[in-house]
Amino acid sequence: MLTKDIPVIKLRWAAWGLAILLLVVGLVSFILFGGFNLGVDFESGLSQRIRVAPVGLEVSYDGTQDVVLSISSSALSIEQRGDAGVQVTVLRFAEYPNAASLAQALNAMDGIEAAAVDGSLISSTILSGYGFPATLSSAAVKLNFQGSGRTSIEEVRKALDTIGNAKVQTVGGEESSTFQVRLGIKDGATQSSLEEEVKGALGAHFGTGNVVVLQSDYIGPKFSKTLVTSSVLAIAVALALILIYVWFRFRFAYAVSSLVALVHDVLAMLTMITLLRLEFSSTTIAALLTIIGYSLNNTIVIFDRVRENVEINKSATLETQIDRSVTQSMSRTVMSALTTLLAIVPLAIFASGDIRLFSVNMIFGLFFGTYSSNFLAPTLLHWISKAQGKAGIKAK
Repeated sequence: MLTKDIPVIKLRWAAWGLAILLLVVGLVSFILFGGFNLGVDFESGLSQRIRVAPVGLEVSYDGTQDVVLSISSSALSIEQRGDAGVQVTVLRFAEYPNAASLAQALNAMDGIEAAAVDGSLISSTILSGYGFPATLSSAAVKLNFQGSGRTSIEEVRKALDTIGNAKVQTVGGEESSTFQVRLGIKDGATQSSLEEEVKGALGAHFGTGNVVVLQSDYIGPKFSKTLVTSSVLAIAVALALILIYVWFRFRFAYAVSSLVALVHDVLAMLTMITLLRLEFSSTTIAALLTIIGYSLNNTIVIFDRVRENVEINKSATLETQIDRSVTQSMSRTVMSALTTLLAIVPLAIFASGDIRLFSVNMIFGLFFGTYSSNFLAPTLLHWISKAQGKAGIKAK
């Protein structure tokens, strides 16, 4: 428990100056970077996650049964369907440690022919990408393995130069040779035509079959536009409902103060997303709405304390009441922020994909939400209430 009140009102100019400076930096970075790093759900076109990896095995089948090859983290499985029923053969990597031993085991099966392109590649590094499980036929299915070499992002960009309008980002560390490729929509193009265009360009540069598509998504322009409109509307409606709620529960000064603080939180988060070039996707919208709720809850707690203190000690100045209320709520604010951070920091470090993106956004949002609810909303309440006269801060 703090023994001395935090001089929130005294620090109001510094607090707002820092907030405005951050937002100006965000605006400048937004202009310089040409907008947000839009995810595939907000930017129509094709988005693929690829990995450059050498072909270690080629497998084909010339029999009459339906044969499906699937890959897990510990084994390669062959499922054969025929008149006699279903037969599943599992080749565990612990028993077949390299591509050569896998090829030997596959060749022992009726109708299957396997050729080891590089027999020394380790079985446990085999990759299962887009298109797996794969149905075997006379056309050989290429199986890729994680290679020892590294591929730079400049090489991938060079390979896609002939396509135009292609964006490339590294996924994970450089040693993973994994990249996110985005290709904008083209007139008359379909998902399959864009996929073939990317496949052809990469194959021409790295060799046919040496690129694994781990994930492939396609968003049409109509759906993308609808999603953007819905996301903006969701945030606007949330802020409007919050304004009405706080207005009815407290007074106009409280409502405007909390709303401005929430707008600051949203803009501050967008600033960090722009500066760090984080992907702006539907996951970002989820994080923004979550932080709006978190920040509002914290602000309401402080405003409740302000209202109580005004009723208890009407002789104290408005500045003193606000400083005391923020100080009294600080231990709760700190504990709420720390316990939330304990849950999301591990996700930001160890998770991947959308979960990691959500966690990183939440970390920034927690900081900005805590800052605005303790330093921006109370000082704005002070300004508005002073302009209205002290009665503006009293409870209904």
